[in-house]
Amino acid sequence: MLGQFGVEVAGVPLNLRGDKRRALLASLLLNAGSTVPTAHLVERIWDAPPTQANRSALQVHVARARALFEHHCGTPLIRGGNGGYRIDLAEEQSDLLRFRALVGSAADAAARGDRGARTELLIRALGLWRGPVLADVASPVLHSRDVPPLTEELLRAAEEGFGGALARGDHERVADQIRPIATDHPEREPLIRVQMIALYRSGRPSEALRVYARTRDALVERLGADPGRELQETFHGILRGDLDPPSEHGPARPPGHDAHRDPLARIPRQRALVRGAGTPAEDTGACAGADAAPGGPAGRCVRAEEPAPDPVRPPARVPGSVTPSELPSAPAVLVGRDGALAELDRLVDPRGGTPGSVLVRGPAGAGSSALALRWAHAVAPHFPDGQLYVNLRDGDGSPRDTAEVLRRLVRSLSSGWHGTGILDAEDAAARVRTLLARRRVLLILDNAATSRQVRPLLPGGAGCAAVVTSRNWLTDLLVRDGLRALPVGALPPGAAVELLRSQIGADRCRETVLRRLAHLAGYLPLPLRMAVAWFDTNPHASGSELVRSLEEAGPARGVTPTARMAAVLRTGPGTGRHGRGEVPVGADPPGTSVGQASYVRLSPG
Repeated sequence: MLGQFGVEVAGVPLNLRGDKRRALLASLLLNAGSTVPTAHLVERIWDAPPTQANRSALQVHVARARALFEHHCGTPLIRGGNGGYRIDLAEEQSDLLRFRALVGSAADAAARGDRGARTELLIRALGLWRGPVLADVASPVLHSRDVPPLTEELLRAAEEGFGGALARGDHERVADQIRPIATDHPEREPLIRVQMIALYRSGRPSEALRVYARTRDALVERLGADPGRELQETFHGILRGDLDPPSEHGPARPPGHDAHRDPLARIPRQRALVRGAGTPAEDTGACAGADAAPGGPAGRCVRAEEPAPDPVRPPARVPGSVTPSELPSAPAVLVGRDGALAELDRLVDPRGGTPGSVLVRGPAGAGSSALALRWAHAVAPHFPDGQLYVNLRDGDGSPRDTAEVLRRLVRSLSSGWHGTGILDAEDAAARVRTLLARRRVLLILDNAATSRQVRPLLPGGAGCAAVVTSRNWLTDLLVRDGLRALPVGALPPGAAVELLRSQIGADRCRETVLRRLAHLAGYLPLPLRMAVAWFDTNPHASGSELVRSLEEAGPARGVTPTARMAAVLRTGPGTGRHGRGEVPVGADPPGTSVGQASYVRLSPG
């Protein structure tokens, strides 16, 4: 019953054919020990009110089920009477009855004060739960009326049992056993909280953060709401790395505890505020409205104070918002950048409570953008509140207006809010900082031109990080804003040759030609990829022809390896002047796909 429906006789599964027969038996076994009215059974089998026809059909199904049990079990099992049918089973004959017996024994153990036995009995009971209840039984009425209360019964046992196991230190056991249940019920916040704590204490904080992100998205999608305060505080405790066991902070609350339903939880803590006579107070209104303590000395007052603010505040999310995931696809091939990826990871520290921001600087074609995107995809789970991407250059290569970029960020963080047109740059920057406050968001600011363009876009919250890519040393960001720098240059010669060989094929070019091409490309990733594109568009040409075209391309056609390779690639297949790598004066020849705008987009700093 506690999973896919099935009946076994002496350990051998019984073949129960027919949706209606299975719905009949599931309804009876869910209510084992009680008589189920005929009308109740008809509704669950036919999803319709009782009629003479379906009552007669019900009798036929009951007779066939009785014959099946009589043949395999030696008893018809189903008995009629009192306007319905019933099945009587012993506790050990039904997983549902066994589950309820163990939960009852756990309650008895709790009444005796034996918490260890209570937890162990609940964990044993949960071991009988094999997945969504009766998922393979076709009965809409059964699933809308009977299954939800049973599922709630199972979830309460899970919260209490796993919560008890967590309290006694069985972190890894809880993390492993709770996973399938929590995956099926991501909106069950107390259960998710137990799972996150168990994962964190098992040394798996990144998994705990992924669980939170999945739960938050499920709540927004299904309920249009954000996670509750307790779950958000658990999330922030994991980010800070100070989510200590409950015993270190006083008595633990049960996982299902709801402070809003507990009248004691609403009583504010009180403390005496003492002001000695003749001591000037910092706040003259500190005791306004407070009653003097009976018999107390003059100048002293005692008042009930508001509860101290929690050190962790939930992130200010926009109701109904969705998590932005704007990263473009990561490059399929990234050769020779393992060290740079590790260094970027060290500088940002995405797993820490206060990640940093970094400037990735490299010349045109060095692959700064590709490096940043590959790294961003890898660490995205550590920024569960979103990943934002902005290309700071327009299609023609000119810098984008900062105010326009800020308004675009507001829309991304506000689930498409359309009132951004009225915001000037200053207001939009303030709005972005507000939306990022107490969130965990990663920003990729690609192709930055100047420090002035970037500074208003940098997050103000301690939990956010920005990775800025540029062809220029934006030293003002390093000095005034504290960004760390990661220079990116040419690939090692061996890595550049390997990149060409892996994409072109070892049979297409001799080793000496590959080395010469890598040298002419400046060992930079972008012109190397352009060389690969040239081979793809010239399937019958040899590598020597590309080498000759690059060597003959004059300095006027481009002084950098990237520009020179773009000039050759623009010519397309052909002979004569084009075959010598010269760029046509007039319109682009047929098949040209790399113009000036494309060159700018292909060569991010």
